[in-house]
Amino acid sequence: MISKAVPARSRTRTFATGVDYITEHAHERACRQAGRSFGDGIGYASAPKKAAWVQLRGVTSVETAALEMEAVAVLSRRCKDPVYHLIVAYAKGEHPTREQVVSDAERLLKAIGMERNQYVLAAHQDTDNYHAHVIANRIGPDGKANDLWHERIKRERTCAEIAAERGWEIVVGRHNRDIVQRARHLYAPPPDPERRLSDGAYRQLRERGELPWHESARPYVLDAVDRAKDWNDLHQRLGAHGVAAKLVRRSGQIRGLAFAEGFERGAPGCAASRIDARCALPALERRFGPFTPSHELVKETADPTRWLQSARATILTAVESARSWEDLTQELDRNGIVVKLIARGTRVQGLAFAQGRDLGAPGCGASRIHPRCKKAALEQRFGACPFMPEQPPKRSRSIVRDRAEREANTDPRWALRDAQRIVDSARMRSEYAEYRDGFFAERHRATADRREAAWERESMQRRCEAKRRREARLLLRAVARLAARGAIARQLAYWSLDAVMGRRRAKEYDAARVRWEATKIVLASERTLAGEKKPLAYRAFVTELTRAGDLGAQRTLDALVAPTRQRSEHVPQRGLRPVALAEIRQRLNVIRAEEDGRYQRARLERQHLQRVARPPTLDEALIAERRRIQERAAEVTRYTDAERVRMAQLAREKRSWNPLIRRAATREEERLCGEQRSRYEKALAVATHEFEQRDLPALEKQLAGHERLYRRYVAASLGLERERNDARAARDELPRIEQRLVVLERAGVARIDCDAAMSAARLDDLTAAIEQQYKVLPNEVRRDVEYSIRKEQRARDSMTIDR
Repeated sequence: MISKAVPARSRTRTFATGVDYITEHAHERACRQAGRSFGDGIGYASAPKKAAWVQLRGVTSVETAALEMEAVAVLSRRCKDPVYHLIVAYAKGEHPTREQVVSDAERLLKAIGMERNQYVLAAHQDTDNYHAHVIANRIGPDGKANDLWHERIKRERTCAEIAAERGWEIVVGRHNRDIVQRARHLYAPPPDPERRLSDGAYRQLRERGELPWHESARPYVLDAVDRAKDWNDLHQRLGAHGVAAKLVRRSGQIRGLAFAEGFERGAPGCAASRIDARCALPALERRFGPFTPSHELVKETADPTRWLQSARATILTAVESARSWEDLTQELDRNGIVVKLIARGTRVQGLAFAQGRDLGAPGCGASRIHPRCKKAALEQRFGACPFMPEQPPKRSRSIVRDRAEREANTDPRWALRDAQRIVDSARMRSEYAEYRDGFFAERHRATADRREAAWERESMQRRCEAKRRREARLLLRAVARLAARGAIARQLAYWSLDAVMGRRRAKEYDAARVRWEATKIVLASERTLAGEKKPLAYRAFVTELTRAGDLGAQRTLDALVAPTRQRSEHVPQRGLRPVALAEIRQRLNVIRAEEDGRYQRARLERQHLQRVARPPTLDEALIAERRRIQERAAEVTRYTDAERVRMAQLAREKRSWNPLIRRAATREEERLCGEQRSRYEKALAVATHEFEQRDLPALEKQLAGHERLYRRYVAASLGLERERNDARAARDELPRIEQRLVVLERAGVARIDCDAAMSAARLDDLTAAIEQQYKVLPNEVRRDVEYSIRKEQRARDSMTIDR
């Protein structure tokens, strides 16, 4: 989507009868005449042969639009060009509706500052691209003319914003690059949190591997808040990400604003101030005015404090008067209050009172009423608590559960095989997606590299041509400066040279343009040939992995080749055998000892490795030898004693009053200096020749030997360092693997399938087998076992601290 303003070609405010005149002429001439007057513009824009439909604002009809606009334009005496002709064009793939076209035109006029001015809009379909013409009056109802200040910049940015909101391609310009970058990074994955996490969020990140809701939602919530223009716009932008904004009420008062994934009470979310200070309710009300809810019904947050205050007296009276658990239950039932036993998992937390047994009914813990209402205090009075924790409602039986019971009766290992099949299929799909992304990225990168290399060669050639032209110009100007006599002749010569160099530059520019156009044709053909190369199909990709020996790919390929095969059919897994957990632990201990030994050996060898300093390069050595030869030649060819005496005498003669004596002394001094310089150069040449013939081969051989020693030392040091790092990484991995084994053992797993002999199993093989079995465990079982392990660890730590 682009926009264009047709400049006015006339300096008058007269409005000719241009409706009939313009529609009878060609499209190009009519377009040029459209910006001269209101009549011409409206006649061109609303021509029946071109206009699909017409939209008006501030005028009665198309026939009277020119007269009405002219009447308003008379209010301004200073404006000479009141006609503003705007063209809004759309690309071939963009098909806006009539409402969108009108909205775009009014949005552009509002950006310019003409939101109240008269206009006539006509949509044209007489060209390949769908476009609309807007003839607007620069004179507003108040008689003031719009100055069109920064009109092109505002149109460019507004068009970019509209294209970004609708997902169209943005035409990049000089003034909308920030909008382009923001649109490209709008749906990027959220970055890592930059703030310090709270203790609860940190535990959630460590135990479950997921960030808090407000950390993961902060990027797109902030983007929606920054770009929104009012409350309705904010609700729409947040709704695109499944987020709702709702008020939080307590005790009948508004406490603030919250963001959540829906309007349900238990939907994940957080307070708006936790996202950022500019998301708080006061900050948003300063921008958008009073809060306006969305069209969906917002369920207010239930306030347990109000129910607690109203029910406290009733509960305390019932507790004081009761003599048993039955009396307490009957007394509370008269007031519609029930007693519940709170449980978290398998652990009982305490008692609670609620206004009914519904999960959403208002209530509170017994300790919030009074300490004597707690479970422990009531059990001391009435005995053991007879209530049982309320179980969550059972889910309806599904086809998967019926199939599970049916398959379990025929083959106990069906769940493991199905889990293995799902894991293999998911892994194959993920690897295939990575392969396709890498294939297309590599093809795009190769095309871009070829274009960059071609342009680099072209720009280098153009720089060389410019350098040659500059050198030739300087040379010719120097020749003209020496040959021409007089300022006028010299200036005429300069003008002639500039004309000649201008013709040469234009000729080389034309040749460079033709050359680059030919290069672009070649690049386009190469891009077409590269586009003909397609990535492998999914089945071919899986087949290639199967040939490489991937067992998961083999199982996936079997499922693709025979899709009608029953899932209960046994798929043989070559080389797999069940191994007891005790054997795996024994093998892990052996691996730990081996890695410790390897780490200590690498560390000691690296400590005792004899250090070799980096030898100088051949250039550095040659520079040092050349300096030494120069110093020796200068020492040998110094002035003799007689020459020094003669030089001192010549220095005195140069200070004589007689110019002849001074000139003779200068010539004699130059002769002596030339003799000394010739001796130095001759000695330097002889010494350099002797060095190149005699010492240079030996020096090169010596430096090559030192370089080999240094490279051997570096390779050995890096190898030992790499071996030590590998051993350290293996040692650091062992505690995590042992933790997985503990979880599997407590979950009831006694054996694990491994595809290698246990006596020669590597750490990678054991890790893959244990991780695969660990992922097969149900989430509930895994979570309960890990919670019990952490609980025992905390108990042991507390006992250690007490001691």
